[in-house]
Amino acid sequence: MRQGTFTRVVTPQPPPFLTGPAGLLLTNWPGFSARIEVQSETSLGTERTTSGQLLGNGTKLLFAPETDENVDTHRQPGGYSFIWDVAQGRGYVLSEALQAYAPVAAELHVTNLQSAVGKSPAQRLSGHPCESTTVIAQMTEGAPTEFELLRAMDLHDFPMRIQTQAKVTPFTLNFSKVRFEPLPAQVFAPPDGFTPYPNPQAMADELAVRQHNLRRKSSGPVEQLPELAPRRY
Repeated sequence: MRQGTFTRVVTPQPPPFLTGPAGLLLTNWPGFSARIEVQSETSLGTERTTSGQLLGNGTKLLFAPETDENVDTHRQPGGYSFIWDVAQGRGYVLSEALQAYAPVAAELHVTNLQSAVGKSPAQRLSGHPCESTTVIAQMTEGAPTEFELLRAMDLHDFPMRIQTQAKVTPFTLNFSKVRFEPLPAQVFAPPDGFTPYPNPQAMADELAVRQHNLRRKSSGPVEQLPELAPRRY
């Protein structure tokens, strides 16, 4: 490790707001794009903020996080993005660095969604007048999950903020630059030419091996994988 010959392997997984009941709150529109900021807590209790672009079309969602290698030099670069089908409970992890993808799945058993007038006063978010709504997701197992939404009255009730105080993974989603537009179906599928991997772990391992080999060949500063043209959404 002193010689820098080991590479930290981080298995990429879709964020909980996609795979959990919050994803159901983003499936009522035929097509949209938005900037999203995710505020959450790590397992150590520290706050973490992630931002990126979110696309939606019916029950299908795509989250492309913004990458900044200067934020965390220990984070493994992979250019990961995530496709998720809320209705099917499965999707893909995409790696721009490898030009590859791997399937993922998760079981979500929401039996009912109950809505009521929210607790927060009406307010403006990103220039849009918003009203508060409380949504309770009933699950087949475990306690129900409660969400507090601020819906934009001039954007077909799109939730400009979704907040939950769930004990396991509390988070707040803030949206801006919301646009409603038709999106082609191929946006929510792995691009042609990407290499399939059996799972995200295998994909992360391959990326770590390539980085390790580059470090062994380099006599100077740590060499990064060559940058490839990012996928345009």
